[in-house]
Amino acid sequence: MDLTRTTQSREVMVRVVVDHPSKQALEIFAREIAPSGTSWSPGTTSPAGGRPSASPLIKPLAFLLDKGELKVSFTIDGQRTDVPIPRPGGSPLSAPTLAPAEWIDPDEPMVEVPLIKLAWARSGDKGNLSNIGVIARRPEWLPLIWTRVTPDVVKQYFAHLVKGHVERFHLPGIFAINYLMNEALDGGGPASTRIDPLGKGMAQMLLDLSVSVPQSVAAQL
Repeated sequence: MDLTRTTQSREVMVRVVVDHPSKQALEIFAREIAPSGTSWSPGTTSPAGGRPSASPLIKPLAFLLDKGELKVSFTIDGQRTDVPIPRPGGSPLSAPTLAPAEWIDPDEPMVEVPLIKLAWARSGDKGNLSNIGVIARRPEWLPLIWTRVTPDVVKQYFAHLVKGHVERFHLPGIFAINYLMNEALDGGGPASTRIDPLGKGMAQMLLDLSVSVPQSVAAQL
């Protein structure tokens, strides 16, 4: 899925990554790829440091643990004392589904605008999860964004990067939405082969999403 709009790029960045269980095989590749700095297309450059070296591929493992299974204690003068940590409400970790007010389109023509006209955004990561916080530029536009930018829309928009499902959470009080994308970073961190292994650029990518808005809203942008 190609979402790029630039057709006259003067510079292109390519990252070449090789994953193999044999270190010897990787060392052979490192020798063969070394001439790329001088024998590939004119203007090709490579990172400083000479021939690349093989390094371990570290894949972090994340999981959820019920805090009731974790025993917390402290020790003073050789005496150990347990610390009870009650769970608020005594119920499993869950939260009610929150959503902003319902958006109803007025009877007027629609105009396509990029999401950046309606909101700010910032992305982050945790393991192989990427999340994007979207904050409406005006409180009254949050229901419109909620209606247009659904989890299915975000999933389709990032289909070339996100392999898992997309979840959405309303953040009341700050007129914002948090989109949580599963299996989004090719393993994330040191396990990812991407140029952006932490998904820091995903917010800017989402802000380029085309959104249909009423003409009266477009006139305010």
